[in-house]
Amino acid sequence: MLKSTRDKQVKEELAQSLQELPVPASLLQFAKDVPDMAESMPAIPARRPIRQRSRKVRFTIAAACALAVVASVGAAQVSPTFADMVKGLPGFSGVLSWLDEVRGYDGVRNARSYGYEPTEAVVKQFGDVTFGISDVYLTGDKLSYKTFVKSDEIKKNAFKRDNGYWDADWRKTTDYSFHSVDFKEARGGGSGGFIISDDATKEPILVQNSYVDLTPQQVQDFMNKNPKELRFHVSKIQPGQQNSEFLFELSVPFNKSQWREDLIVPLHQQVEVAGDPDLPSFTLDQVKITPTNTHLDVKIEQGASHYLDFRQVGDYEGRLEPYLTDDKGNKYPLLVDRVQKMYDSAASPDEQDGNKMEFMSSPYFDPSVKRLTLHFNGFQLTEKTPSASFTLSPGEKLPKTVRFKDKQFTIVETSYKKGYLWLKIKKEHAEDSRLGIQFGIPRDLAIAYREKIEKTPELEELYRPRPGVAIIDGVARSEHPENGYFEAGIMTPEQDSYEITMMRNSNPIPLKKEITFEIRK
Repeated sequence: MLKSTRDKQVKEELAQSLQELPVPASLLQFAKDVPDMAESMPAIPARRPIRQRSRKVRFTIAAACALAVVASVGAAQVSPTFADMVKGLPGFSGVLSWLDEVRGYDGVRNARSYGYEPTEAVVKQFGDVTFGISDVYLTGDKLSYKTFVKSDEIKKNAFKRDNGYWDADWRKTTDYSFHSVDFKEARGGGSGGFIISDDATKEPILVQNSYVDLTPQQVQDFMNKNPKELRFHVSKIQPGQQNSEFLFELSVPFNKSQWREDLIVPLHQQVEVAGDPDLPSFTLDQVKITPTNTHLDVKIEQGASHYLDFRQVGDYEGRLEPYLTDDKGNKYPLLVDRVQKMYDSAASPDEQDGNKMEFMSSPYFDPSVKRLTLHFNGFQLTEKTPSASFTLSPGEKLPKTVRFKDKQFTIVETSYKKGYLWLKIKKEHAEDSRLGIQFGIPRDLAIAYREKIEKTPELEELYRPRPGVAIIDGVARSEHPENGYFEAGIMTPEQDSYEITMMRNSNPIPLKKEITFEIRK
C-alpha cells in the first residue's frame, strides 16, 4: 500500500530504481545461449501448451508453459511483502534472487520503492506443494503477475543440463495453468515457465512472469464493480493427457482505493524517414506512463504491407535500440516492442498498424520529471508479402546484378544442393550480417511443393531438421564476418529456370534522431 515512511532497504531500492536499468547480464547470457541449449538438450518433450478457456485467449509459446500447482487447496497466507511471505519456508532464497533481478527491469522495483502495492502476495501450501503469486499489478491496459511452485514431484523430475540451466522431465510431471477469471476474453503472454534452484538447498522452484493484455474498457468495467480481489482459475493436466481439469479458484486481495490511473499524453508527432521507398514517415501517437513502465505507441499507415521492428538493430551486444531519457538524466531502456498486425490473420479488425513499445521503469511517481526524450538509432522493416521477382537459370552467365527497390545486389554463384537453391551474393560492407532481403518461389508453387513433401517420405526426410544445421528459408545472411558474401538457401524443387521472389526482411533503416516531448506542465 502507499506508505508515508519506508525503511532503509526501501530507500536503497529507491536510489537504485532511479539509475539506468540495463537488462541483467544473466538474462542476456541466457538469450545468447538458447541456440546451444537446443542442441545440448536430451530428448525430453517441451511442456505442453494448455488449452485455453476461450479461443480469444492467445498465449505465446513461452507463456503456454504454465506453472505447476497442487491438486488440493489449503489455507491461504497473505503477507504485505514477498520476503515476509516466504520467510520460514525453506528453499525460497532462489525465488527472492530471481524476483530481485526481474523487478529491476519490469518496473515493479520502482513502483514498490514508492510504496505502490495495490495487491498483496498470496501463498498456498498443501501437502508437499507450495504455490505462490506475487507482484500482481493492474494498469490501464495490462494485468501482470509473477508465480512460483515447488513440490516433491518437481524435485524428483528436475535435472541440471550440461549448460548449467535447470529443466524437468515433463513426461512424468503434472502440468498446471492459471488464467484470469476477471478478464476471460483477454490475450496473454509472458516469459515462460522455467526452473530455478537455490544452490544451498538444491530445491527446484518453477517460476513464471506473466501478463494479460487488456483494453481500457475492460479495466473500467472491472473497476466499476468495486472489486476487492483479483481471481485466477487453476487447472491441471496429467502427463500424457491433453485436456486440463479445473482445480480451484485463487484470489488475490485488491485495494481499489490505492489503484492509480495511467498518465496518458497525446503526441500525434510525425517522424520523417528520408529516402525509404516504402516508409516516408511514421507517427508517435501517444506516450503512456504507468506506475511500473513507460509505453510509446507508434502508428504507421493503416493496412500497410510491412511492419517495423525496433528491437535488436545490429549486433546483439551492441544493439542500437531506441531508449528514453528524462530531464533529470535517468535512462529507460527498451523492454518490449510489440508489433501490431505482424500477421493480419492474427489481428482484430480495429487493431492499428504500428508498434507498442514498453520501456523499463517509469517517472510516474516523480512529479519533477517534466520531459522525456526519445533516442532513435535505427530500426528494421519487413514486408508481409513479396513485392518483386526476377528469373534465374542455372546455366546463365554470372555475376548477375539485380535491382530491388532502392538497392541492387550481385549474385556471384548459384548451386542446387539437398533440396535448396543456394545463392551467393557479394557483400558491399564486410561488417554486414544480413542483406535485408528474403528470397522465395511463387506462392502457388511453394504450397504445391510443401504438400508434395508431406506425402513423400524421401522429401520429408530430406528437409528434416538436423542438429547444427540452421537454414532460414530464403533469408540472405552471412554466418562468418570474414566471408565476402551473403548466402541464401531457397527451398524449391530443382528446375531448369527459377522465378525468384523478393521481399524486404529485417531491412535496416538508419534513423539518428532525438525527439523531446513534454509530459507534465
